[in-house]
Amino acid sequence: MECFHGKPAACSTTARGTFWFCGETPSCEFFCHDEDCYLFTRAMEACQNSGSNHPICPTHQRLAKLRVVKDKMKENYGRPFFTCSDRHDPCNFWQWGDVYESPRPRCKHGMVCTVRKVKKEGPTQNRLFYCCPQIDSCGFFEWKEIEPRVAKTGFVLFSDPLEYRYKNEDTGEAFTSTNINAKEAYEEFLKKYE
Repeated sequence: MECFHGKPAACSTTARGTFWFCGETPSCEFFCHDEDCYLFTRAMEACQNSGSNHPICPTHQRLAKLRVVKDKMKENYGRPFFTCSDRHDPCNFWQWGDVYESPRPRCKHGMVCTVRKVKKEGPTQNRLFYCCPQIDSCGFFEWKEIEPRVAKTGFVLFSDPLEYRYKNEDTGEAFTSTNINAKEAYEEFLKKYE
């Protein structure tokens, strides 16, 4: 079992069972129960193959914690997602782990920006933008580019070389590629139609 640093995770056994966690400083916030090793190994592969960076919670400016949908009755069983890693005062940060999202910009304070949505009626209503996460805002503002969220949905049986199935989660558009990296696969797909 490895953490997001790509190094062997530390292990500890307590009355509640055996746990794996990041032993590096600073921590990548990796933590998993021994029973969930298989799910977390697959989840980490999906995150790395999406082409996204490990997200940072804009409220606490710390790496987000990887979690996995464990309910077998849910459609997204085994799918990775990230949440706020703060134990004492968690915020509502949440993001799928297997969907490519470009890294957020940093504000003038050097902090990772928060994403907000325009609420005021008008031509920009519901459009997303980046802003400073601090209460005493530095005034940073930048429109969030509308980019597709691409997720790997499986692979094509008996394909040689192996082809992966992808889906643009915004449009529902599906395509296949031999590229394991979701971002690169989507860029190749777009080039075919230029």
